[in-house]
Amino acid sequence: MPWYEQVPPVTFDVDCEGNRHSITWSQGNIVLQQHPEIDAEKALVALGGVKPKCLEVFDLWQLAVLDGGFIEEWAPWHYSDRQRRWWLMTALERLRSEGVQDFLYDLPRERALKMGEVSVTLPHEFLDRATAAVVDAADQRGWDFNPSLSRHLAEATRLRARRAFVKAVSHQRPSIPSPALIPFRCHINLSEESWVRGYLSGRDSHVEVSLHPRWLSRVWARGVAVHKGRFTVDASETDDSVSLTQVEWTDKGNKLDPELMTSQL
Repeated sequence: MPWYEQVPPVTFDVDCEGNRHSITWSQGNIVLQQHPEIDAEKALVALGGVKPKCLEVFDLWQLAVLDGGFIEEWAPWHYSDRQRRWWLMTALERLRSEGVQDFLYDLPRERALKMGEVSVTLPHEFLDRATAAVVDAADQRGWDFNPSLSRHLAEATRLRARRAFVKAVSHQRPSIPSPALIPFRCHINLSEESWVRGYLSGRDSHVEVSLHPRWLSRVWARGVAVHKGRFTVDASETDDSVSLTQVEWTDKGNKLDPELMTSQL
């Protein structure tokens, strides 16, 4: 069962041809609701017609999934930040007009221009799903990213895993005081199975986990990083089902030890 089958659709509106048109991500696809014949419209553009804004956004989505360079900007931001987006728009215009590159430092200028356009045009929820699509495609290919993109995906995984861990521990009963203060280390490993070590025991608490970056598509994008109050470290897929590998805390007297358990989604 692909990751996108369990992710809710998202929609945003753009000004196109004098009206407000809706663009929807659903089940892994971009749907231009007022432009059902995309191939026909592309043919008209190729013959010299004006390209509708909706089609520009569609092309940006395809470029984002193919290139993945936008992830450098997306990775540190768990939620949309209006001030950051405003700054990006200013920085993108400066790159166009002056050639000064204040963002996407790992990309050459032309790619930075394209990926900058992706970053300021697509809503954050679309970028979340685009990242999951990039990760899923790479996982199927054998994880062939260059070192810089791998580094940004590792950063994104650590950030989101940390937030999910804190949220999961906050569900623990009896309650764990100040879960956000528990030392948490997330290792990114492409070869090992996921694991968890450490324990919860007051000020002595510490936890380490090892995750593959595909956690971003298999787990986080699905919305099951925390499921039924447990932190999910991996998900395995069949044609019609998904199994989650989650952390269960076992009472050992003066501490709680982590154990991995499997459950059906």
